[in-house]
Amino acid sequence: MKHKRILPCLDIRNGRVVKGKKFTHIKDVEDPLTLAKMYDKAGADELVMYDITATSEGKTIFTEMIEQVSNLISIPLTVGGGIQTIEDIERTLQAGAKKVSINSAAITNPVFIKEASAMFGSEKIVIAIDAKQIGPNTWNAYTHGGKKDTGIDAVTWAKEVVRLGAGEIVLNSMDQDGMKNGFNIPLHLAMKEAVSVPLIASGGAGTIDDFIEVFQEGHADGALAASVFHYGELTITSVKQAIEKEKVTKEGANEMTFDIDDVQFDQQGLIPAIVQDDDTGDVLMLAYMNKESLKKSIETKETWFYSRSRHELWNKGALSGNTQEIKQMTLDCDADALLVTVRPKGPACHTGETSCFYKAVLETSPSSRTIISQLTERIADRKAHPMEGAYTTYLFHEGMDKILKKIGEEASEVIIGAKNNDSQEVVWEIADLVYHTLVLMEEMGIHVADIKQELTNRHITKKEDPIDE
Repeated sequence: MKHKRILPCLDIRNGRVVKGKKFTHIKDVEDPLTLAKMYDKAGADELVMYDITATSEGKTIFTEMIEQVSNLISIPLTVGGGIQTIEDIERTLQAGAKKVSINSAAITNPVFIKEASAMFGSEKIVIAIDAKQIGPNTWNAYTHGGKKDTGIDAVTWAKEVVRLGAGEIVLNSMDQDGMKNGFNIPLHLAMKEAVSVPLIASGGAGTIDDFIEVFQEGHADGALAASVFHYGELTITSVKQAIEKEKVTKEGANEMTFDIDDVQFDQQGLIPAIVQDDDTGDVLMLAYMNKESLKKSIETKETWFYSRSRHELWNKGALSGNTQEIKQMTLDCDADALLVTVRPKGPACHTGETSCFYKAVLETSPSSRTIISQLTERIADRKAHPMEGAYTTYLFHEGMDKILKKIGEEASEVIIGAKNNDSQEVVWEIADLVYHTLVLMEEMGIHVADIKQELTNRHITKKEDPIDE
């Protein structure tokens, strides 16, 4: 299970958080600042605020609220409700929001999505879809707070908003809203099949199992909830802990491509385990596992080995902190050797070198794979250990907006170089674009292996031709 986002939602009316059921029976809940501060401290991944105020005075109060909340929290803030013009988006972002959520205005004027994404970047444009079931496996998109049936198929509309430039979709099941009996899994499956952008589930959260179900069965990228958090029925911490536990128990077996009973241990009850970096492909070390250490490795998703000299189990990095998060384990053709791909938290070798096979690395002629690996490691080090005067340190200090601005500039330079038919210029600018993209990935906690896996899913696993996409 990839990292899944938990997004508490604040519906704001005249400066207060309110909540209802199926868009009706609205009740007062709490002061927005109190809840925003609580969710930030609790470890929410993002905070979502919707303005459901009908008066112009309320709109002014809401803008002030955005400024107050954004200054109070450290997590990203998404704001929606009444976003109808480019000026509305600009005002909302300037007030402190990282993303804006658009619903009715997008359906009224679909070109608005294209204009907004072109001006502010698709990563800042979220389309909210209020979907209500009208027949078997059929949902229509509603607007105006769920009061108006547009007659537009919700799945078809989702495809269109992505084509126009939306970077994310919040999918709210009107049938489940506030009912606390689970997310609408069939709806999410239909949507996930139709679009490739992140999909945030909304409507129906009641138990921890509901979150796990929408992530595992509905393949949602995030889950939005309100009343279960507002009223203390669930906590952000408890949901995240359960998701992490489920990640270990469920994914451990899925990412192991064999049955333990198939393993051919030697006469000493051991099997050699070759450890490989999941991001770079570098071989990090060779160690041995017995049946017990293999089971512990599966259970904990960290490498455990058997020491032939000490005759005991050992958890790699338990003392140094240089642990290895297991991504996949595979047997060779004879089932008597094990390949373990990991994401290392530090050097694998006791010498402090990244790999125990460092003497075999030809530093004078690094491959393209190695240079990406080296650059990624250097960028990560600059973030962890800022160096005064270093450009990478400067980017991290300035934050996401600066990084995104540089990516936009470098992408434009690539286009200009290509239009000028200047191959060398394009090489230079693509190199700049790759570097700044790697900085963005580090800022967002995205690994090179995540990109490789997505490309594999699209073009290898599904046998898709990228030319046709």
